[in-house]
This record gives sequence, C-alpha cells and structure tokens, in this order.
Amino acid sequence: MTERAQKYFTKRHLKSAALLSFSALTGIMSCNAYATDKTKKIHHPKPHSSAAHTIPVHSNVAVPVTPATSQHQKASIAAASQPEHIEASGSEHMIVTGTLLHDPNLRNASPITRLNTKDMQRRGLKTVTQMLQSISSNGSGNLTSAFSANGAFAQGASAPSMHGLTVDSTLVLMDGQRLSYYPLSDDGERNFVDTNWIPMSLIQTVDVKKDGGSATYGADAVAGVINMITRKEIQGFEGNAEGGLNQRGDGGHQRLYATYGHGSLARDGYNFYVNAEYQNDDALYNRQLGYPFKTSDLTGIGGTNGQTNILASDGSIANFSATPAAMVRPSNGKGGGVGGWNLLNPSNCKTQIVRGYAAGTPAGSVSSACTQDTVNNYSLITPEDRRIEATGHLTVNVGPRAEWTSMFTYSQNLSYSTGSPASVRSQTQARLADTRNIVLPVYLSNGQLNPNNPYAAQGTPAQIYYTFGDMVPTTTEFSQNFRGSTRLSGWQPSHWGGNWNYDVNFVGMNTKLQQTITGVPTINGIRQAVANGTYNFIEPWLNTDAVRQSIAPTNVMNALTQMYSGEAVLSKGLFHLPGGMVNLAVGANVRYESLNDPSANPVNFSDLGAQYTGKINPFNAVGSRWVESGFYEVGIPVVKMLSIDTSGRFDHYSEGFSHFSPKVGVNFRPLHELTLRGTYTNGFRVPSFAETGGSQVGYVPYAITDKAWLAQHQNPNGTPNNYAQSYSIGLNTAGNPNLKPEISSNFTGGMVLTPASNVTLSVDYYYIKKSNYIAPNPVSYKSVANAYITGQALPAGVSVQPDIPDVQNPTAPVRPAQINLGYINTSYVMTDGVEAEFSANVPLRGFLRDVTWYSKGEATWTHRYNMSMPGLGIERFAGTLGPYNTTSGSGTPQWRANWANTVIYKKLTATATVYYTSGYKTTAEDANGPNTANDCSTSVIPSNSSFVPQNQCSVKSFWDVDLTLNYQLNKRVGLYTNVYNIFGFKSPYDFGTYGAYLYNSSWSQAGVIGRSFQFGVNVSL
Repeated sequence: MTERAQKYFTKRHLKSAALLSFSALTGIMSCNAYATDKTKKIHHPKPHSSAAHTIPVHSNVAVPVTPATSQHQKASIAAASQPEHIEASGSEHMIVTGTLLHDPNLRNASPITRLNTKDMQRRGLKTVTQMLQSISSNGSGNLTSAFSANGAFAQGASAPSMHGLTVDSTLVLMDGQRLSYYPLSDDGERNFVDTNWIPMSLIQTVDVKKDGGSATYGADAVAGVINMITRKEIQGFEGNAEGGLNQRGDGGHQRLYATYGHGSLARDGYNFYVNAEYQNDDALYNRQLGYPFKTSDLTGIGGTNGQTNILASDGSIANFSATPAAMVRPSNGKGGGVGGWNLLNPSNCKTQIVRGYAAGTPAGSVSSACTQDTVNNYSLITPEDRRIEATGHLTVNVGPRAEWTSMFTYSQNLSYSTGSPASVRSQTQARLADTRNIVLPVYLSNGQLNPNNPYAAQGTPAQIYYTFGDMVPTTTEFSQNFRGSTRLSGWQPSHWGGNWNYDVNFVGMNTKLQQTITGVPTINGIRQAVANGTYNFIEPWLNTDAVRQSIAPTNVMNALTQMYSGEAVLSKGLFHLPGGMVNLAVGANVRYESLNDPSANPVNFSDLGAQYTGKINPFNAVGSRWVESGFYEVGIPVVKMLSIDTSGRFDHYSEGFSHFSPKVGVNFRPLHELTLRGTYTNGFRVPSFAETGGSQVGYVPYAITDKAWLAQHQNPNGTPNNYAQSYSIGLNTAGNPNLKPEISSNFTGGMVLTPASNVTLSVDYYYIKKSNYIAPNPVSYKSVANAYITGQALPAGVSVQPDIPDVQNPTAPVRPAQINLGYINTSYVMTDGVEAEFSANVPLRGFLRDVTWYSKGEATWTHRYNMSMPGLGIERFAGTLGPYNTTSGSGTPQWRANWANTVIYKKLTATATVYYTSGYKTTAEDANGPNTANDCSTSVIPSNSSFVPQNQCSVKSFWDVDLTLNYQLNKRVGLYTNVYNIFGFKSPYDFGTYGAYLYNSSWSQAGVIGRSFQFGVNVSL
C-alpha cells in the first residue's frame, strides 16, 4: 500500500475506537444466532423473528413444551415447569429465513440454499463477497472487485445480483435485519449493500432465499434474499493467521482474526465475546500478467497494435496521441500548428522514439513521438483492499422465558486504485470550459521568457500535446460502518392454543464514505500553470508536490447513508388441524433511511474553469424517507402431507409510495421421500434517491462508422486516426421525481427428493417479472450518436454535448462527448429458468470405513432474460453479453454451476470444488436492437475496441477447480492450504465486455489471476 493510502489507518480512528469500546460494553446492538441442525429434535417455545431468530435451549434447565413445536403436547403452566430431554448439550439456536413462523411441522416452500461454516471453510471461501460470487444464482450485473478497479461508480464495493436482475433487486440482511446502503450507487442509479465490510469470522451460516421476499422483508427483495447469520455464543479463544500469493509471486494476501468469549448461556445465563478481524489484499496490475492481458499490442492474438504512436508500414505514425513525453510545434495562432511535432525533451521517452508523418501536419513534414503501452503502464486488475473490523456481542437470559441480545460492529474498508493520467488538452466534465487550444506562451505572466517554450526566442507560441505522467490519478474509497442492534425475545404461557411468543428489536447502521481523488487537474489549474510557467514540461520529475497540487487539487468527497429500524412481532398457535397447529404472526416495523452523496465534481457557474476534468464523475443523490409497515403470516398444516403458508406486508413510504405484497406457499408431501413445493408472491422496489432526485454520467463504448466522418479523421495511410477509434461516450441521466415503484411477480415450483436420509435432490423452476421497470430513456445511445455524427435530428428530450476537436484535424467535425437523457418507467423485465441442488453425506465401508464422502452442488439455467422497451419491442439477453449497458457488458451466461466434493479421513479433510460458467455470444440486443442476439454481424466488439480481433462471435465457457486441504494437528491447532484454480485454467477471451480488459471479470476472474495459494493456521484455546 502506498504511503498516501496508509495514512487512512494511522490518523483517523481514535474516536471510532472509543465509540466501539463504549458500545461493546454497554450493549447497544444486537445479533442473532446459528440455526440448529435440522436432524435434531428440539421441543421448546420458538419466539418469533421476522428475519433471524435465536431460541435458547438448555440441557440442564427446565425447558417448556408448547403446541407451537409439538402437536402432541398441550401448553399449560404445569407443562412449562417440566424438564425435557434435549439431544444437544449447551445451547442451541434456531434461525429461519423468509418466514415469521418456527413450527417444525411447517416446511418452508421457498427454495433456500444454506452454506454453513464448514461448507465455506472446506471450499476455501474466506470472505462474504467471495462466497456470494460463487453461488450459481448470482447472475449478470453483480459487482466484483475487478470491476471496481476499472472505473466503476461504486469503487471499493461488491454486491450480488440474484438471477441477474442487478444489485438493487437482491436484499442483503445480517441476522435478518437490514443494512445501510453503500453511499455510492451502482452506475449512479441502483442502491445496494456492500458485502466487503462484513466480518467473515463471525458468520455461522448464509441463507440464500431464491424467491421473492417482499411479503416478509419489504422492498428490494424481488429476486431473492441473502441472510448472513452470525454466531451467538463463543467460549474461549479462537484465532487465525493466513497468508497467500499467486504462482507469479504477486497478489499478496494476509488475514488475521481473533475472538474471545466468556460465559455459558446454559450454565451462567450469559455469553459475551469480542472479535477483531484484519485482511489485506495487494493490488494486481495488468503489467504483472502474461500476454495478452499485459499489453495494448494484440497482434499476437489476431488483433492490431493498440499502442500509442507506433510506426506504420508506410513509415507514418499511427495511433498518434499524447504521452508523458511532451510534443510541441509552433502555433499558427488559430488552434493548430506549423510543421511536424517534436519531442520537447527526447530523454523523457523511456520506450521507443518514432519519426514519421503524422496526420494533421503539412504534407512532407516529419514528427517525432514516443511510443507508449497504456495498458502496461496503467491498467489495473484488482485494487488494493484493506479491511479492519471489531465486534462486541452480549447475550443474556432474562429469566426462564426471555433472552436479550445486543451487538455492535465497527468495520472500515479501504480500497485504493490508480488510473491513467489526464491530458493538458482537456475539458471539464460539463464541457463548459476546456484547454483544447492551449499553447505555451512566449512570455510568462511575470514577463519572463517562457523556458518551457522552445520557440519563445523567435516570438512564437508553442502548441503542446502531453499527458501529466507525473500525476497518475489515484482513488481511495474509505468506508466506515457502524452497526448495532438489540433484541428482546421470549414467550408467555397461554391457556388456549399455543404460547404467546414476542420479539422486539431495533437495528441502526451508518455508513460513512470518504472518497479521495488525486492527480486529476482542473481547467484553471492547467491554464495557470501554463501561463505562470510553474509546471516544468521539460523535466516533469522536478515538479514539486505544491506545483502538482495547484494543477490537480486533492478532491475529497464525504458521503453518508443511514438506516434505523424498529420492529415488534407477536405470534401464537391458534388451534389444531389434522396436520398440526395453525400459527399466526403479526408485526409492525418503522424504518428511516437517508442518503447524502454530494457531487465530487460540481459546476461553478461563476467560474467554469474551476471544475475538474471528466475523470471525476459528478454523480450525486440526496434524500431521506420514513417507511411504515405492517405484516402477517399464517401457517396452516392442513393434513400431515399438505401445508399452506400465506403472508403479506403493507409498506407506506413518506414520499407517497405504498404497496401490499402478498405471498402464498404450498408444500405437498405425498411420499416420505418426495415433497412438491411452490410459491407465488408479489413484490416491489421503490425508486432510489438517485433515480428520483440525483444525476449521474455513465460511460459506454462507442465507435463511429460513418464513412464521410471517418474520412476527415485519418492517419497518413488512410486508416482512422486515434481520435476516430472506439472511445467512451457519456450518458448523462437525471432523476425523475414522478417515477413509480417497480412491481414484481414471482413464481417458483419444484420438488425435493430424498431417496435416502443422507441424500437430497431439489429442482425448482423460477419466474420473475418486474413491471414499471426503471431505466434511462430507452432510446439507443448509438442511434443518438449516429444522428449527431450525420447531422440528423435528435429524438425529443435528448441533447448532445460535443467533444473537443481532433488535434490532428482541428477543423473537422467533432465527435459526441455526452448524451443527456432521463429516467422513466419502461415496460418490464423478466427472467425464468431452473435451479437444482444436490447433497449427499456417505460414510464408506470396508477398508475405507474411516473415510466419509460429502458432496454438494448447485446449478442454475437461465432460460429467458427479456426486456420490453416502449417503441423498441422485446430485447432478449440470455446467452449473450446483454443487458450490455446495465451490467458493464458482463452478459447473461445461461449455465452456472458448482460442485464440491469432500473426503474426510481421520484428521485430514480434502475438498475439491468445480465451478462452471457456460459461454455466450458477443451480441447484445440493448446495444443493437431486438432480434439481433444470434446475428454475429451485430457483435458489440467493434464498439468496444478497434484493436481486438473483430471476428469473435462467441466467448468460450470457463472451468475452475479449487482444492482445500485441512489437517487437525490436535484439538487446539489446525493447518490448512488452499489452492485456487489448481489446474491453471485461463480466462477465455471476451473482446466485447468493458468491465475488464480482454476477459469477463464477473465469470472468469480466477483465470486471469492464475493459480494462487493460501496457507493458514487455526487455534482454539
């Protein structure tokens, strides 16, 4: 980590540490516990939690029996005083995701995948983000750390996207309670919960609910719910130390955690523990990889040489552009120059100096320029990331019938990334001020002859072409999370039906983000440095930090999100049916949420040149709201083989939105080995603060194809010059306060087959449709840009801002820089498919009797992913790179699967996990129109890059195999080794995506990193 980044961990947090210590001791927060093994029979009252509820069960104290848990027992005060045998010692806890009820006679009809601690350890999943990225239902639009390194809006954050419906339709919970949003929205539009900060050492299980959850949890639970359940009780000391690197010797990884707990709920009536966790992952740059990922020269894979300033076969200079070796020529006083370009100081070129004719210069002139490989110099695979976390947790039995839990967590996450330097010929983000015609004057503002201008003695200004190589932009995202909750849950005996169960809880969380950007100039800074001569263009390494700071002042933006939620739930068994007790739960919730995300690059209309260049995006959003909710659930075990569950929730938003979300689930078990299940639910997603009142500028690749325009922007050999290559065009989208909520319909139907007690297979069909889908104006940005290029009329309500002129052809037509749009409610987006899971636990026999084989796998097949846009028809994305604009070109592979096989032999455990993602076409109907998915002539590749091979129609599938070895030395010490991508499978080339360079970071990140290793030790005392 750089010295600049380290300062964030050495100066800022004494106050936060004090707050942590106080909060942990006073117990202002809460958490819930791990679910019991389903094979254990537990008979006790089950107080309710709408999210994740903990039930204390003590083997050495009286435990009441209620009809809510055993239909053969009747509740009474006398029964409550009778002890009962419990199969497990100590304390056990039950958590149920996606339901308000906890009657074991009622099976959850929703398809839920559960990963416990052992699953994650065996598979080598060390972070919540890593775990969520591995699940097969995590689809297009997910956020990875690699995408954060490539100019993402929400740099420094990661998030899942269930069924590919983007991150704003997946609800992420901790212990069933909401978390605050990350202050920066995905694409400046979509709210999401960052998973990078979550302490993995506290996670006991992760439940992935794969159908809608709005009837229980409210907004955002459209495509699924992810509930991370923390550990409730820890006794003694637990510690871990881990380190790793990849086979090249880079990509360093370090992880430490320590936990100490005291007290037994069963014996002492309380448990308190503290936990701390640290993790650091080094940055990985393209230059550290092998060919072709480390270079702009793609001739070796059938492309062309994309390096800047190379010598063409006819002796001219191709891909002419600015580099850190400044080029100058006499100015003609009209925005152009006289003669060829010359290197101001040839010694600044550390690669190759080329000489030849450059387009835009007089015929017969010779220019000199420096070759540069921008990918090798600046491109980043993954940012440097560091996380520190501390938690205090307390659970107390409040008499024999109640339990109080509180928890406080402080976590900080720092992400540090770099970019490519700005040009001296730039413009502000708003395109209202620029330095496109800037020249080095003859005299400085103090009257001195300009030492930077080699033509000053002749009285001629100098045109300059240069990038500030000594000011490489850096972005530091430093987020701090303060989360706490408290919960009181218990029961009271009843003389009719089941006992009364109650749960009252509160959770609050603030996420503070400080974004610090360096190395990005303001227009005023460039102008003043040139006029005053303070910047040394001849010997840039001699410039002082003060000079650089005057050109590119450090940009600091502070953003904040807040979330506070209070909830109360009451549940009771009402009466018996042949299948068991009918249970009812009712509850209410009040929530406050707010976002303050100011623009990091606002326009000062009294001083237009004060704005930074376009390398700092001006997206912003601000807002706050109250949400009031009431909900219920009724579980009806009609007969032993048939149970019905119905639930609903009404949410009212202070902005004027209201919605009722009903749900019905049915379980039918005609055979002991077979269960048929299905659910239907309606849900919703309210517009984000960014969609109603913010603005953002996103960038997508665009290539100009108009022959008349290209003819005016050519290299000497007749090929398009650097200005005419594919580039990133801005899409400026403004908020719309009149947006309506998205409304969803969700259906699942399938079966669970259990041919043996240790083998389970489930298969479920899913269907999700979101109406009133919120999106930027669906007009094709390509059609708008093409109309601008050819001089045609633009669509109503759409405008275009021009780019700066081509330095080689300053009088030729300019290209479009930014298209101005707005958010609207469009028609709908829908997806459907099939998900399957398999698990088996098989003790072997004979000479292998000491060996146990455990197998677990899941697969998701996306049948359709369609979007209907007004006036455009239906766009189909399954098996292509679509939706291209909303997923950064990550696309929608139709198959994703994983299969983990574990062999346990005495003290040794070995696990091999296979991951698979199917291939896809390089087309995208949201980029090129409906009915083009199977037409390779409409591939998005030409728009993304002019240098990659242009004939790729499909991207190959990707396989990855991870191996984990665990050896338990004794009861206290265990050793482990993780080998990721053990067979060294390479990422398939993807020339269409723009979320990473030449590969798709959403599906094949392991392939570009290569084989990597981690080694660690676990200690328990």
